[in-house]
Amino acid sequence: MQHIQQLFSKALQGHDKGYDTAYFRNRIPELNQFSVSDAFIERSRAALLEYLRQAEICSGCQGFHACGKQGDMQGFTQVLEPYKGQLNVSVQRCRPYVDYLAKKRVDRYASLAGMIELDESFQFENYPQEQSKKYPKLMRYAMEFAMGFQPDDKTPTSNGVYLFGPPGVGKTHLMLAVFNRLRERGVPCLVVRSDSLFDRMRHLIADSQDLEPFLDTLSTVPVLGIDEFAQERANDFTLEKLFRIVNHRFHANLPTWFTSNYAPPDAYRRRGEDVNDSVYPLRSRIMKMCMMAHLEGPDARQRHLRSLT
Repeated sequence: MQHIQQLFSKALQGHDKGYDTAYFRNRIPELNQFSVSDAFIERSRAALLEYLRQAEICSGCQGFHACGKQGDMQGFTQVLEPYKGQLNVSVQRCRPYVDYLAKKRVDRYASLAGMIELDESFQFENYPQEQSKKYPKLMRYAMEFAMGFQPDDKTPTSNGVYLFGPPGVGKTHLMLAVFNRLRERGVPCLVVRSDSLFDRMRHLIADSQDLEPFLDTLSTVPVLGIDEFAQERANDFTLEKLFRIVNHRFHANLPTWFTSNYAPPDAYRRRGEDVNDSVYPLRSRIMKMCMMAHLEGPDARQRHLRSLT
């Protein structure tokens, strides 16, 4: 970095004549990619040296909290854009800054959203071996997602998962293992319980508070987990808001993980009927945006019961 800073200092003082067009073409591939003329490079020495200086700072990035840039350039990266046979140097927000804002926003609304405190004891390493061996495809997908997902990832592995089955078969453990690993990697994520989600809505309304920040956070967080889905008593209003959250995430291709005792076709059905008209499109979107995973097995919670008889 010191080398680039010295070059930039010389350029500002008019002593950059030793850095010919070949030097810049070797260091900045975009100059050749966009067929920029030598004359343009000659006229733009100072700007190109500044571009190199900024790029070298970004190459050692350790996150926005440790940004090595000064003043207004913190959180920005320079971009070369072609324009009428030349290049313009513009700036845009860098990914670490965007991630920083997302995390800050998530942290701000975590308690508001009724986020589950992620018990760090739920890890892949201590997931029940019998379930791991029974569902190797699911385990492979979960670990690949936890270790590889990026907020701007649009590959098939960015799909969420709908985990369903009877109590005690490891649904919540597996989902929390995924989210613990995402959190360790700095990926903004939230986990909420379905009943807590609806309780928060009711409390906000009772306190005359705005629902929008709450709904927007759940709609836009890069990864959302909903535990015990469809196991609460919902009404028309809360299901309408849940549909809004899921619908936004569906169209934005934002992964959502669910755990539930209910298979998707049975979610929010009572006595064989959907509880309201929004349930069918809600289920349809969930089945399209998620991989389905049906887990079975003995209830692990009952294995170590202690008895006085």
